[in-house]
Amino acid sequence: MDAMAEIRATFFEECAEQLAELEAGLLAIESGEADADTVNAVFRAVHSIKGGAGAFNLDDLVHFAHVFETTLDELRSNRLEATLDVVRVMLRAADVLADLVTVARDGGSVDAVRTRGLVEELKALVGGKKDAPAAAPAASDDGPIFAPMVGDGMDGLDFVPVSVDLSDMMDGGESRYRIQFRPRAELYAKANESARLIRECLALGSGEVTCDTSAIPLLTDLDPEGAYLAWTIELASEAGEPAVREIFEFVEWDCDLSIDRILDASAMAADDGVDPEIAALLARLAGGADAAADEPAADAPMAEVVELKPAAAAAAPKPAPAAEAPAPRKAERAAAAAESGDAKAAAAGSAPAATIRVDLERVDRLIDLVGELVIHQVMLSQRVMQAGLARASDVAVGLDELEQLTREIQDSVMAIRAQPVKSVFQKLPRLVREVADITGKQVRLITEGEWTEVDKTVIERLSDPLTHMIRNAIDHGVERPEKRVAAGKGEEGTVRVAAMHRSGRIVIEISDDGAGINRQVVRKIAVDKGLIPADASLSDEETDNLIFLPGFSTKEEVSELSGRGVGMDVVKRSIQALGGRVSIASKPGEGSMFTMSLPLTLAVLDGMIVSAGDHTLVVPLTAIIETLKPKPAEVRGFGNDQRLIEVRGNFMPLVDVARQLGYREEPTDALSGVAILVEAENGARSALLVDGIQGQRQVVIKSLEANYGRVPGVAAATILGDGRVALIIDVDVVAATSRFEQNYFSSGLQAAE
Repeated sequence: MDAMAEIRATFFEECAEQLAELEAGLLAIESGEADADTVNAVFRAVHSIKGGAGAFNLDDLVHFAHVFETTLDELRSNRLEATLDVVRVMLRAADVLADLVTVARDGGSVDAVRTRGLVEELKALVGGKKDAPAAAPAASDDGPIFAPMVGDGMDGLDFVPVSVDLSDMMDGGESRYRIQFRPRAELYAKANESARLIRECLALGSGEVTCDTSAIPLLTDLDPEGAYLAWTIELASEAGEPAVREIFEFVEWDCDLSIDRILDASAMAADDGVDPEIAALLARLAGGADAAADEPAADAPMAEVVELKPAAAAAAPKPAPAAEAPAPRKAERAAAAAESGDAKAAAAGSAPAATIRVDLERVDRLIDLVGELVIHQVMLSQRVMQAGLARASDVAVGLDELEQLTREIQDSVMAIRAQPVKSVFQKLPRLVREVADITGKQVRLITEGEWTEVDKTVIERLSDPLTHMIRNAIDHGVERPEKRVAAGKGEEGTVRVAAMHRSGRIVIEISDDGAGINRQVVRKIAVDKGLIPADASLSDEETDNLIFLPGFSTKEEVSELSGRGVGMDVVKRSIQALGGRVSIASKPGEGSMFTMSLPLTLAVLDGMIVSAGDHTLVVPLTAIIETLKPKPAEVRGFGNDQRLIEVRGNFMPLVDVARQLGYREEPTDALSGVAILVEAENGARSALLVDGIQGQRQVVIKSLEANYGRVPGVAAATILGDGRVALIIDVDVVAATSRFEQNYFSSGLQAAE
């Protein structure tokens, strides 16, 4: 990858971070919990995206971001009220901005009609806001506005404020500017160059550049990534002040910048017929109290400096003369920029810990190597045990310490891949808004536990099933506003997504306060579609789980969201492919809750090593409830070759693992084997019958499907300490093939007795 491609990739990575901050800030504003810092952060996010996009000539992205930024500027300047309608427009604008970033990165196109519509809505927010009374002067982008009060001492005359705009007098010919430019380290960290900015300034006209080196420290104190130089540019140009300021538009947050326009009063008098004393007075008014105190320029005795960017005055107001004018819009933006810079400098001492970006392939390679280290450590320990060395020997003690160290290394490396589920949750607000708009419903999203960490691979494969379940909750669960009101609920429905750690797994709950599952309708549809027999006896839980069957849908007509009979079955398969399970709990009229339980990582697994026939297998420890030795009175025959086991008064199927996987044709002797009680994804329990238990250990997961092929009943493989390959059992598949309905067990057993 060349240097430019690397910079471009970094830009899009930063765009993802800025978009996340943008949406989080807008949601905080929507909920009424935002402060000035949040509003400024939202503005900076759009401004940063715009700046980077300009560097890569992404014109569509720059144009839309500029319009969005202008509207946000009105918001942060308190000239636009953050009403619910305003924030919703901005949230939709954030969605379009994200689409434009995606198109710029991956190619393709966006909906031009939608984009133009949002541009018009954003412009309408700026143009349609209620400002001060008509007599007040309007802000100008071209120069300062003065509103001196006249009529003092003039009896019998009433005067109103008069606006005097100097832009007409100052833009007629060549103007002189003094540009003071001091970059900060952040400017260079974003691949910007001071020399290029200076060259662009000089390209507007002619001038001189002076470099200030007084801040350079001794060599021993020099920070290679620091910024110590500052420049003063004396520029003479026919270009207007906006053209000068535009050069620094993309770096204004990362530097200290002052652009002063030098007015020569005598020249104004000669060129425009203005009395020199009046010109000097207007110049002093333009500069305000601070500019009036400045010393005149050496080459122009009557010249005054007009401060177009009174950052210091905005940050810490000082006494001003009675005729002090309101600051123009550009000056307000400049003041906010200075405030932001000061805040950054003040927070530098308490900045968070430094982070680095690492290619994911390098992390994966490191994890693979640690996995091999674990395997060889187990091999070494097994060889020592086979050699008959005493546990108290120095070699055995050293191996124990090596095992502990290896486990710590493995945990540390796995923590590198662990990421909070916030990256997935951040996509949900937009999804909820879009689905709510399509269905005509009012829905509020609540997220909890977004900082819960899980392996990055799990996060990447979690997005699709979570998307399906959110759409299902809104489309099928939450009622329309009129139905909710009729049921005694509020018009706005609630969808809650929560993540938490539980028993060595991550659990994600998706719940709604809708109508719940209509089990009679679900059963009728399943019968009509031939998915279940008409006389099937199902519990409430089993009826709810019918929605996971392929081809099942409660929608009579195909819509943009549903009706094709795909979705929830995809959810179940996706979660099972991750080694997880999904369950449903629903109360008619109150809502439903879907619970996904997933492993924290797909790289390692705590498992129980068991024997089945002549083979060694691994049973995931998270699925195991308990182990026991069957007694004669607890094992019952059922049907032709099925068996049940009674555990504390409850009957459950006894699954012969060796026979189920084809390792043995004859049934395993239940009394000589070991029963392992496991729980499937829907909460149903079974007992796996194996020949014996060898022990418990952490194993490194190797994909069998990627290296060989899909095998029913087998989730993955691992390498044991003796170098043999052991298969990891897919508990749900193995148990499901021999599972009977609980009530059928009971009724059949009672009839047999």
